[in-house]
Amino acid sequence: MATVKGPLFSVAATGKFNGIMEFRTGSGKTTVHGIRSCPANRSQAQQAQALRFIHAVAGWKALSLINKNRWKAAAVHTGHNGYQLYISEYQTQNIQPPAQPIVP
Repeated sequence: MATVKGPLFSVAATGKFNGIMEFRTGSGKTTVHGIRSCPANRSQAQQAQALRFIHAVAGWKALSLINKNRWKAAAVHTGHNGYQLYISEYQTQNIQPPAQPIVP
């Protein structure tokens, strides 16, 4: 069954068609590709990075409202929001739980 949004073979077509092709739109162009597939197994490095990210998100969720507001204030002129800055600094400062990164 087609799940394409917009007329097929039009500029607005996006999505999968019949499980064999996928329409993608970007930069004003529509292209047709085979269906994307993700590798079934992650490498140890990918698993370790995913775990670091999970710990970073848990660290953000554990912050008090006051500390979250400090991160939001520090992120004002960085092009990030407080959450993004926190996650970035968590990774950059190579934090190990339960430690918290230092607000830049």
